[in-house]
Amino acid sequence: MRVIAPNCYQLEHSKGAHGYLVSAPGVTAVIDPGMPGGYAALLTELRDAEPVIGPVTHILLTHYDADHTRVAKQLQQTLGVPVWLGAADAAILRGDVPPPTRFRRFLARVFPNAYPAGVAELTGEQTIAEGLTAFPTPGHTPGHFAFQFGEVLFSGDAVAVSRHGELKQFYRLTISDPGQARQTEELLRARIADGGVRWICAGHSAPTKTGIR
Repeated sequence: MRVIAPNCYQLEHSKGAHGYLVSAPGVTAVIDPGMPGGYAALLTELRDAEPVIGPVTHILLTHYDADHTRVAKQLQQTLGVPVWLGAADAAILRGDVPPPTRFRRFLARVFPNAYPAGVAELTGEQTIAEGLTAFPTPGHTPGHFAFQFGEVLFSGDAVAVSRHGELKQFYRLTISDPGQARQTEELLRARIADGGVRWICAGHSAPTKTGIR
């Protein structure tokens, strides 16, 4: 694991998208564990780190896309911990609601994804554990959520992030609702401007300092 900030790490063996981990007394949460190709190495990474971080207690998913979540069911079965996912994305992943765009319906056929057991559905801003907050960031997907732990923001694919910490829209083809995506970008800009976010950790951009001191 690579240290980003105190008690915040980037996983070295998640595949598909960047995976992260946060650790606090009694809480160790994996964020976006990725694709099955990384499962064995990821599990070894987590087991080897247990003396420092403790056993994993939560799996947090920013959204339902397969490159972030496809290994979540297998990992949940092994670890026996709850999986947290936005309610609107949970409905899509269960098959209750179709993906919102033609491109996303195509992706669902090409990369079928399984619904994990023990899913706790997120419906609004809430505290998962002391110091660990989830809040809605829709647009990329209807139920996209970001997570903040101290001064570190885990933004999934809500926005793309430049190496200088500048926010911009993610790949247009993957956005479910452009209007919501722009509102989310402004929400994240305001959250950073308030001074509470020093690092932003995105799904496909390297962890980046925001410039806030």
